[in-house]
Amino acid sequence: MEKLNTEEIKQLNGGKRVEEIRKAQDELIKERKRLQTVNLEAQEYYRFVGRNELFNEQILEAIKELKPIEIKNFKHTSPVEKVGLLVVSDQHYDSTFELKGHFGEGLNKYDKEVYKNRMWNLLAQMEADNFDYDKLLVVSCGDALEGMLRMTSLQKLRTPVVKATIEFAAFMSQWLEVASERLAVPIDFEIIGGNHDIIRSLVSKPEFPDENLAVIIHEFIRLRLINSKNVKVEPYADVFFTTLFGSNLLFAHGECGNLEDLANYYEELYKIDIDAIYAGHLHRNESKAIGVGNLGDREVIRVGSICGLDPYGKSIHKNGRASVHFDVFSDNGKELSKKYFLN
Repeated sequence: MEKLNTEEIKQLNGGKRVEEIRKAQDELIKERKRLQTVNLEAQEYYRFVGRNELFNEQILEAIKELKPIEIKNFKHTSPVEKVGLLVVSDQHYDSTFELKGHFGEGLNKYDKEVYKNRMWNLLAQMEADNFDYDKLLVVSCGDALEGMLRMTSLQKLRTPVVKATIEFAAFMSQWLEVASERLAVPIDFEIIGGNHDIIRSLVSKPEFPDENLAVIIHEFIRLRLINSKNVKVEPYADVFFTTLFGSNLLFAHGECGNLEDLANYYEELYKIDIDAIYAGHLHRNESKAIGVGNLGDREVIRVGSICGLDPYGKSIHKNGRASVHFDVFSDNGKELSKKYFLN
């Protein structure tokens, strides 16, 4: 109808035909608006129909709103003699809450802006430490998104899950580039999925666990940084395995309670030796030695969350400060280990 001028409309088969076209157009617009209404109730629908046309359209619309990343390349000399390892987990992007203590004191406040500020604060702390390493491996261990795991998740969301997925991926693309520039080292990046990232209907069991929004985040970042000389995105997998100077490291989200059992499971499944397994999920720091590894102790390491204490953790009497885990590896094995706590 927008393309027809007045004369062309007159040439149609009478006013009745024009009215039929307008009516059909109105019905089509109403149907499209109904499907595209973005509110808290519609988010359950988005999760349930993760592969349909509406899901893809929302992703495309969110991508169109983004500004291009400015890439600044630098020269780096080889060989790599030391590698820094930064492990982050449980960002729960778009979770919005504020917790008060018994006396009205603030325990923790979290939203998208707090998450971003904590990531920039982390980068500032790493700059200040100025540890000696030639490359940085950044691994995100799952639950990058709040998702819609339960009713409390739905209550904390402020943005449709699809759009939050794109926003998170766009921010991480920018952060990785800036981190590489400010730390003056190349970065390898990997992200794995968590239980909150699974595409699922509210409170339903995940019928397709492999349908995970971390795949979208990974592919988005890979495409955004495909021309970057500073950041390399590792292939996506449900768990991430790599070897640093003879130490075999495995990264998982860690839904199971016993990480030692998890390490033994993957050793048997993949026929590999694991010197250390890193996992998140429980939102608190914990590590212990479980034997002798190739270049030191065989370890299981729980990584803290970036969101910190949340309403669910408080309800089950589990808490921990917002934090990430950092190691440096060399020919001598693990040279140092540090937890960065984030306000």
